[in-house]
Amino acid sequence: MDQFLQQLVNGLTLGSLYALIAVGYTVVYGIVQLINFAHGEVFMIGAFGALTTYLLFFDGETSFWILPVMIVGAMIASVGTAVAMERVAYRPLRNAPRLAPLITAIGISVFLQEFVRLFYERPEWTIPVLAGLAAGTAYYWGSRRTDVNLNNPVTKWRDRAPLLGAAGGSLVVWIALRLIQPELSIVLALVVIVAGTAVGMAAGWVAARYGVDAERASKMISPVWQTALGSAVLLEVFWLAYEKLIASIDWPSAKQRIPFPQINVVTGNALQVGGVTIQRSAIFTVLALGICSVLLWFFINRTRLGRGMQAVSQDPDTARLMGINVDRIIVVAFALGAVLAAVAGVSQGLQNNNIDFRMGFLAGLKAFTAAVLGGIGNIYGAVVGGLVLGVVEAMATQYIPGRFGGGSWKDVWAFVILILVLVFRPQGLLGARVVDRA
Repeated sequence: MDQFLQQLVNGLTLGSLYALIAVGYTVVYGIVQLINFAHGEVFMIGAFGALTTYLLFFDGETSFWILPVMIVGAMIASVGTAVAMERVAYRPLRNAPRLAPLITAIGISVFLQEFVRLFYERPEWTIPVLAGLAAGTAYYWGSRRTDVNLNNPVTKWRDRAPLLGAAGGSLVVWIALRLIQPELSIVLALVVIVAGTAVGMAAGWVAARYGVDAERASKMISPVWQTALGSAVLLEVFWLAYEKLIASIDWPSAKQRIPFPQINVVTGNALQVGGVTIQRSAIFTVLALGICSVLLWFFINRTRLGRGMQAVSQDPDTARLMGINVDRIIVVAFALGAVLAAVAGVSQGLQNNNIDFRMGFLAGLKAFTAAVLGGIGNIYGAVVGGLVLGVVEAMATQYIPGRFGGGSWKDVWAFVILILVLVFRPQGLLGARVVDRA
């Protein structure tokens, strides 16, 4: 009996991890009918975001209060990745054939794996990423400060040219001056900001003067200087962060598994309940699933955004006619899934005591299996599917005799479950909440 209870505890722990990741699949699918096969890498990014937060600010510490900060760092990394993924890769393909986003997701998955590997091998690769992020953020801010319609299908690139010129001009000046003098100093930083702002404003003004008509050009003056100034300031802020934080850390190699921080209370000696051994990290994982599930239920059923998500999942066209911003709802769906994936990434690191840049691939496939098992598109089904899959893996490992048993076969049995579900009950255990759309 103790052996059965031990495997049940192991299965529920593993299933809780799968469920946290699977919800991200099913939330996104329920809104845009897209299987985001790069979601496993969002989970991996969350684990590395927590590790990076620890190395930057708390290296060597083990206090429990560090854990919430690590979780916040993981969420920022995962949500940023998921939102950028949706905006850059998936939104332009929203009306494309379904095969295109699937292929794109595979490409994003490989890109994110290699990006993390390169970052930990050569952190100087983050410089162009931070520079692009600074210029892009400034451009986005400027685009929100103008009354000109930047999405006109005929003139949109001419209308955007002043803002692009302002951000790009600041970026070019920053690159040139920092190549000449990379050392930090207050005087040089001010020179870089002033010069970048001036050149960015000039480039934006030229683009406005000769690219658009006089009326629209007059409306672009304020956004152009704000974009140029914002780009110059952000570039210097990110450069300061790189010099003082990123470049000062002795980053571990990503070619092998990286040890994950051990935190008081949630790691340490296991608890004994009768004949059952319960790891502290397992308790954290199960509690995390319970808390996240309750909060997710409250968000979807008791908030305006949550009701908007339900409306868009049923009929996006009608929801748009009713005044719901469908694009924002889709971004929220990606962000929600990323938050849960980040918590799962921290849980995985605490359980295994290490993380790896390839860890998201298999975990993503297992979570997809859990989502299908519970009913793809059904949030509650994803939780149930994850728990069932974890328990099945644990029990199969223990009780299937002979050459087909043992830990080496647990992945096989997980995907056997997927095949059986697709053959005999393709709608999943709880059935997907699907509405026929005209």
